[in-house]
Amino acid sequence: MSGLESKKEHLLGIVFVTFEDTGPSVIYNDTDLKEEQTLTLAVEGMTIVGLDEGASNKTMKEKKAQIFDTMDDKRSFGPLPVPDASNLRAMAITFDVEAEASEDQRIMEFGRKCILFLLFNEDYTREILDAYGLIKPYFSVIVRDITSERDLTHANLQELSKKMGLLFSGKLPRIFTILEDGSPKELIGKKIPATDVFYVADKSKNTLSILFYHPDPSVWRRRQIYKSASELNSSVFKNRLKVVSVTEINEMSKILDRLNVSIEKIH
Repeated sequence: MSGLESKKEHLLGIVFVTFEDTGPSVIYNDTDLKEEQTLTLAVEGMTIVGLDEGASNKTMKEKKAQIFDTMDDKRSFGPLPVPDASNLRAMAITFDVEAEASEDQRIMEFGRKCILFLLFNEDYTREILDAYGLIKPYFSVIVRDITSERDLTHANLQELSKKMGLLFSGKLPRIFTILEDGSPKELIGKKIPATDVFYVADKSKNTLSILFYHPDPSVWRRRQIYKSASELNSSVFKNRLKVVSVTEINEMSKILDRLNVSIEKIH
């Protein structure tokens, strides 16, 4: 996994599309694409997604009743070609928002379809494919407050573009743990599940901190932790980070507080 680390400017911008009663509509575009290009992209995107998929999903009422957030209603597609821009590609992420008003009963029941198009240069395609497992979970976290048509404001979509840009720039701190087999697992969100060890990659401080939450791991587990940290630093961060160990609870708390992250309590 090479992740999102090889270039300074990865994300060129976003195009945000909703499916209105009259068809696809581009409601936000901070790219250099012209209006006819974004509209063609919107139509092609809606065709690929398929407008009948809502029939097999939960209704908006059922989604509201869910206690926990889910990624089940978000799908990703691409990379897709961009109309009249052979050097560009787009990744599409779809989700639904509650409709304020519609003549289409299915839209009122299942929600209005939205597509976020992430635009990038064609030569960045490999990195996008490698990071597929990270992009949608991260998007699911930052889009939680956009649940209704009334939330699709210019300010909210501008903030959405900014936050996705942070992910693609590689500036966003990233948190991992390792599974029993030693493989890394990235943790997304402000509240992360409890585990015996965390890796905190902070490019602003050029560090990969190993947070030992288990007070006394076995010799085998400790060896596995250090080995995985080294492999993670090499494969994802190209050995650009300094690996440091943190064992003091106060220091670990300071790191997580600075990142606005908390650990779920074990019940």
